[in-house]
Amino acid sequence: MKVIQGLAAALAAALLGAPAAIAAGYPERPVEMVVAGNAGGGLDLTGRALETALRESKLFPQNFVIKNVGGAGGNVARSQVHQKKGDSHMLYVESNRIYVNRIVGTTQLTHNDVTPIGRLITEYVAWVVRADSPYKSPKDILDALKKNPEAVTFGVGTVPSNDQMNILRPVMASGIDPKKIKVVSFKSGGDLMIQLLGGHIPVISTGLSEAIEQVKAGKARVIAVSAPNPLPGDLAKVPTWRSLGIDVAILHWRGLFAPPGIPKEVVAYWDKALGQMVKTDAWKQQLEKHGWFDAYADSATFKKDLDAEEKIYAEILSDLGMAKGLKK
Repeated sequence: MKVIQGLAAALAAALLGAPAAIAAGYPERPVEMVVAGNAGGGLDLTGRALETALRESKLFPQNFVIKNVGGAGGNVARSQVHQKKGDSHMLYVESNRIYVNRIVGTTQLTHNDVTPIGRLITEYVAWVVRADSPYKSPKDILDALKKNPEAVTFGVGTVPSNDQMNILRPVMASGIDPKKIKVVSFKSGGDLMIQLLGGHIPVISTGLSEAIEQVKAGKARVIAVSAPNPLPGDLAKVPTWRSLGIDVAILHWRGLFAPPGIPKEVVAYWDKALGQMVKTDAWKQQLEKHGWFDAYADSATFKKDLDAEEKIYAEILSDLGMAKGLKK
């Protein structure tokens, strides 16, 4: 009887356009989606966009219960998910803090203590100057730094962060000592832009989405972007690091994780579901709505990329004396 019920469930899922029941009976109930941030933030918007796209495309037969768990730079949420070992009905939305926090010593947990499910979206990080800045290109700035590493002061929202890495990695690739670079952190992306436009800081490294309105208003210019390939539309002429001969690309991504120890069949279920979802109009509408870029990676690729990113961050933060979590 159970065999017949299982076949019937798989057939029903196929008819709905959902992934076949790779994990027998899964999902059996609503899935709790833990968002490692407060309502309205980027992680929250990512989780809700995922829920909307899966529902509208009929690719998931259950509901999601979204739970916002802010605090301690995502460590509170990570701890809660880590404690739910084997729970296939819990998902977790997070950014690269999942390995950065361990490196800097605010937690012992990293991406290896949960289950990577998939990278979903990315933003890119940009070097931004005032519209009247004497710096016309990243080369102008890098040339100045080669002569004097303290010649230009950069502003970022926080350290450590992708904003910071978008300064240090191109600098290192250009043969400049990153320890001598002047980087000042401010409270937020909005405060950072105020500092730039007020003439208090000459260059900022910030999320592209946080700068684009001032660029459109003619008050600021984007002179470099961390995308691996040229961006479409109005930003097509903005150089990437790679187009400048600097082998650096930084994805300011948000991804999906699950508790440790979930069945491989459930991971396979989500590989198929998300692989289908990112091709739907419902998901593409969410990307356009929020100004995001597609960066989907399945569970295996995501895990591989996380390992590589963690290694890069660990090396740079160790050189800067910030890798407190790696000290024995």
